[in-house]
Amino acid sequence: MQLTEHLASSIEALYNGKPWLDVTFREHLSRIDARQAVKSLNGSNNIWQIVNHVIFWHQRVERYMHNEPPEKDGDLPDFYMPENHGEENWQATIHRLEHSFDQIAATIRKFPEAALFDTFPGIDKKAVYYLQGLAEHDAYHLGQIVLLRLYNP
Repeated sequence: MQLTEHLASSIEALYNGKPWLDVTFREHLSRIDARQAVKSLNGSNNIWQIVNHVIFWHQRVERYMHNEPPEKDGDLPDFYMPENHGEENWQATIHRLEHSFDQIAATIRKFPEAALFDTFPGIDKKAVYYLQGLAEHDAYHLGQIVLLRLYNP
């Protein structure tokens, strides 16, 4: 198995598969409604903000992979919290998250294996640093979502 396939599969598993940590985004987000998504605990970011943060980083790394600027006009800011806290908007955010997982996994699969240890242009880190880091980042924030859901119902 190529490393790009391994990384893409690892990221997909965190959304809706069988990851090593035995919980998924889909599993937990399907149990969260808009009311719960906006609740924070002791000043923490809320689940909605965390979901938007994960989307933000998927988008950023994908742009690095395409040698594009990491941010563009019209992008939502990191940890974005919309003014509309309605259920329909929450479901749209979850849909955006699913799309971002599908998109980043597809882009990683197409990324040249030989370029994994090359530095992204204009950035002082190798591609593999960001791609492996994205899987770790997603797992970390999934843990936050699980804890917020369980301890802040």
